[in-house]
Formats: sequence, structure tokens, C-alpha cells
Amino acid sequence: MDWLPSRDVDGSQQGEPRVVGVDDGDISEVLDAISSNTARTILSEVYNEPSTASELSERADESIQTVSYHLENLAAAGLVAVADTRISDRGKEMNVYAPPDDPVVVFVGTEERKDSLLDLLKRVFGAGVLLLGATVYVLYKTFGYSSGPPGSRPVHHSLLEISFIAFFAGGLFVLVLVTLWGVWTRM
Repeated sequence: MDWLPSRDVDGSQQGEPRVVGVDDGDISEVLDAISSNTARTILSEVYNEPSTASELSERADESIQTVSYHLENLAAAGLVAVADTRISDRGKEMNVYAPPDDPVVVFVGTEERKDSLLDLLKRVFGAGVLLLGATVYVLYKTFGYSSGPPGSRPVHHSLLEISFIAFFAGGLFVLVLVTLWGVWTRM
């Protein structure tokens, strides 16, 4: 199906995690929304690539009515969100569904442990953002940057990419170790 141009929707999640405990009022809506295989397939497809109901219908091999029903339930539970609209070649406006800004975490445990988990998730997310910024800064200071032609760059492009990946992976490894240690000491 041909679509008129629209802004790009990337499906990234920028918000804070929303922790839903088994005692929360929202839990029934979340669990009901993902109770069928079809709903979980649609949810996975939305997370793979933001899409319209008709695109999801084709990929999930389900009717548009079935997909629309599940999308309504998933949206009501906060598991997907309308991120954009597109106009079809027939002039019909179609919603584009994508992951919501706030990822949903289903949690079983006491209220105190739930608050502890949410605090941990916020700290890990913040540390990850800082790690990414530090990686870019260190590599910029180490290798410099030149926007000239490829031959005038001080460092070969692939070496810069390898260094970026290695530095970030090392920092991520340390972040995971510190997180696991924090979880272990709370047990």
C-alpha cells in the first residue's frame, strides 16, 4: 500500500519505566491485553517496527478487525501508543502504532521491593545515558573529528567504530556487574 509522506517513527522508548505490580489496579488490563497469542504477536510486531493496523494485519496473518481489537486493548493497557498517522493512497487516515514512551515492567513482589526495582531501573537507565555520553566524549577527545574528505581524516573510520564499540561494551559490562552486585546485596 502506498502512503503519503509522514514523519519517521522509530519506536524508541524515551520515558521512565512504569512498574505494574500484581496488586495494582492496572495489572488486570495489562494481563488481559496480552492473554492471547495473537495479541502477543501483534505486540512483538509493533516493537519490531511501528506499523498501521493494516500492516500488522498482513504480518500477523489476521483480519483487520482482529488486529484493531487487540490494538485497542494494548493501547488501553499502555503497551502500545499511537505515534503518528499516515494517509493512504485512498485518502484514509491510519494510525501508526509504536511502543509507548514509558516501558512497562510487570513485577511480582512486595511494594517495598517494587519501589526498590523502580529506583534501580532509573539508576541503570541514567548510568547508561551517562556511559553513552562519556563514550562519545572520550572518543572525540582521543581521535578528534574532521568533516573533510575521507583521506583527510586523522583516524580510519572503521578504527573509530571499533573503538566506540569496545569502549561502550566495556562500560556496559561494568554497569551490568555493578547492577548485579546491587541486586545480589539486596537479596
